[in-house]
Amino acid sequence: MGKHERAWVEATERLTAQLANDAEPDGDLEAEGRPDLAEALADRIRADFPDRTAVRHAGNSYDSLGDLIVESDGGSETFLEAKFVASGGTRANLGQDTLTQFELFEDATAWSDFREEIGFPEDREALLQEFDDYPDDVRDWSYKSAVYDRAKHLKNVLDVSRGQNTGSRADEVLADPDATETEREAARIVNAILELDREEKLAYFDHLREAEQNPRNVETFAHLIVCGYHTADALREHFDTDLDEIKRLLENDSYRLYEVDKNSGTVSVENPSELLAGFEWADTRVEIPEDGTSVSVVTGPPGNRRRVLNIAYNWKNKFQGIQTPSMNVFVPEA
Repeated sequence: MGKHERAWVEATERLTAQLANDAEPDGDLEAEGRPDLAEALADRIRADFPDRTAVRHAGNSYDSLGDLIVESDGGSETFLEAKFVASGGTRANLGQDTLTQFELFEDATAWSDFREEIGFPEDREALLQEFDDYPDDVRDWSYKSAVYDRAKHLKNVLDVSRGQNTGSRADEVLADPDATETEREAARIVNAILELDREEKLAYFDHLREAEQNPRNVETFAHLIVCGYHTADALREHFDTDLDEIKRLLENDSYRLYEVDKNSGTVSVENPSELLAGFEWADTRVEIPEDGTSVSVVTGPPGNRRRVLNIAYNWKNKFQGIQTPSMNVFVPEA
């Protein structure tokens, strides 16, 4: 989260607390934050906690989870994490090296370094160079976006429509008797890069399978993701939070995740306690399949193994193997 976004988010959170307390809103917070989102969130909090006695902002401390704390009759407290999102869904899109960065694997090579070590960038470039019909403005290999521009041109040759899977379109072209030789060559190269990417991911999974895991870090990562901490900065800020305290909040049903759509103002609520109901935290680890490009966080004793997270190794732009490697993290029960 950038400095500007962090400022308006905090202002909106503080404004929410004032509105939920039926206090006069601060003019500076209204100017810096999003009063419309604060009002929507405050309305939902008032509806969800009719017995509240006060709502306070947690401040900038990372000692506990949550941005807002709702005090209720009897002295109980519920911690609320407020997320202002472009679209809903329990999902994180994290950096490619997250699992090694946070030492879920203690002695493994980062994915980015692994690709360099096995020569993936050079192999990919060699495949892209096999295409002979690039336009003049993308023939120069000396600039940073050369790989991306060539991949974009191949997609244009294949006429990949918006939202269409590039590999599926390449297969359609190869099956089309009326496709031109240029289109077939583009399709062949795209498929070769997709296969290269898949082989590289499988090789990396072989590497991870041999590495030592840190079960407590795996369990902390899983809890923070389920609790709504979906960026590297948020994970970093809270990764040293006492895991037992996180579990206590969930076991006591004292934590909620509120997501506010920045466009519509719609507020949705998730209760991590319900998502994790019935989980027995034992032998928590990252499970790596023999075949596939996703891993899972699993936990529980034999006979009650449960999947907490699915983690897909992915490239966000152009097509697989080309641009913006990342990890998509999903909560299966969400």
